[in-house]
Amino acid sequence: MKKERLHVLVVEDEEAHAELIKRAFEPQSDVIRLSVARSLKEARKSLTESLPDLAIVDLFLPDGRGLELLDDDSDGPDYPVVIVTSHGDEEVAVEAMKAGALQYVVKSEVALAELPHKVETALRQWGHIVERKQAEAALQSSEEHFRSLIENALDIITVVDRDGKICYASPSCERVLGFEAVARFGRDALELVHPDDRDALAALIEAAFTTPPTGRLVYRHRHADGTWRHLEAVGSSYLHSSDGYRAVINSRDVTDREHAQQEKKELQGRLRHVQKWEIVANLAGDVARQFNDVLSPILDYATIALQQTPPGSPSRAGLERVLAAAHHARTLAEQIFVFSRRDATRIEPVRLQDLVERELAALDPNLPGDVELHRDLDAGCSPVAADPVQMREILRNLFSNALYAMREQGGRLDVSLKRVEGAPDDAGTVRLLVRDSGHGMDAETLQRALEAFFTTKSAGVAAGLGLSVAHAIVASYGGELTVTSEPGKGTSIQVDLACAS
Repeated sequence: MKKERLHVLVVEDEEAHAELIKRAFEPQSDVIRLSVARSLKEARKSLTESLPDLAIVDLFLPDGRGLELLDDDSDGPDYPVVIVTSHGDEEVAVEAMKAGALQYVVKSEVALAELPHKVETALRQWGHIVERKQAEAALQSSEEHFRSLIENALDIITVVDRDGKICYASPSCERVLGFEAVARFGRDALELVHPDDRDALAALIEAAFTTPPTGRLVYRHRHADGTWRHLEAVGSSYLHSSDGYRAVINSRDVTDREHAQQEKKELQGRLRHVQKWEIVANLAGDVARQFNDVLSPILDYATIALQQTPPGSPSRAGLERVLAAAHHARTLAEQIFVFSRRDATRIEPVRLQDLVERELAALDPNLPGDVELHRDLDAGCSPVAADPVQMREILRNLFSNALYAMREQGGRLDVSLKRVEGAPDDAGTVRLLVRDSGHGMDAETLQRALEAFFTTKSAGVAAGLGLSVAHAIVASYGGELTVTSEPGKGTSIQVDLACAS
């Protein structure tokens, strides 16, 4: 019998965005069925006819906000909801999550293409929520099942005596932490707790003996495999028939939630970083245009004046310096243009090894005598999807930075290129590594290495855009540029780009 497809309701009034969402789910059309509502009214009508397995809801619709669908039910929606919006806003994201949304996506072509992954995550989360609600309902329905629920609970129930020893641990201890419950009996309750969290948990246990159920505490407990799990605990007490009061600690594994919250904070930080970049980029573009307008007559008239100045004239050296400075200024303006117009690219399959060979060949004649060049280039690397002009600029910048770092004491420049295999359904990655043995950077400098207009070079040598532009361009390709460095041990820059499909 053929399994019924999951129904996903898309509440989206913009045709282009709805079409991008449809395309994203086309590979899964055999398991997911999409329906589209253009307004809150249409969405409510669809919901009265049947509830979807999941809803993707635009935040702003012609007749209201998408969050109103979540507010229709005081207990939260009866189906998982993913909110999408064209305008990222931290406060709205928090509001959406509080209202019951499981995922929050800022619209972009890339983000909408990745919606199936968000949906998969939301469905898993929803499954856990449904399981938890069912467990809570069962617990409330009948106290006569108390013992069986304790023995099969998802949470860890730990009973601790006045000496801090474990008197009882529920079987879920093994499932969550990898330890047999009986093996914990008689052990110190704080023994496997992270050192930084022991005082807080000890205070919660102590409070459980003297007060009603205490506040919640998230602490780290070591798993049998050596990793740390995040547990959320609440304490209470009960009167034992012969030994007086004992503390009952109910601990829930919230590791995934803690990681999700950390990821959310990082995403919010990235969003704010992107917004700052857009402001700086727009300003930089305006400055570069005005800068070029000023430079053009300087270059033109200085060139004419130099052509009309005879050799040996005292004025000739000064004019040559003016021209050199103007050309340098134009180069900086071009870098600013690249920085401010990251979308003006010509993406095509590029054989990165050919570009590297070409740039190294141009570098060889000008290589200082005290610098050794070592290359390890895999000729079999697959092409990457990139703009060849931009990639050449990135390579020149990386090589230039490496040589500058070794300008005083010389050293060794290593350039390697290889293919890194990915998952079975992944096309793989091409990895470029440029490593110098120069002076390196301390932690504070390294933290700012990718900032726009930050440079460690002397005034007039660089504008501080090369590495930040390279990072932005690589990110626009869906790749990753990382910098590692230590004082006195040189700097390594790694560029990972996905192989072109």
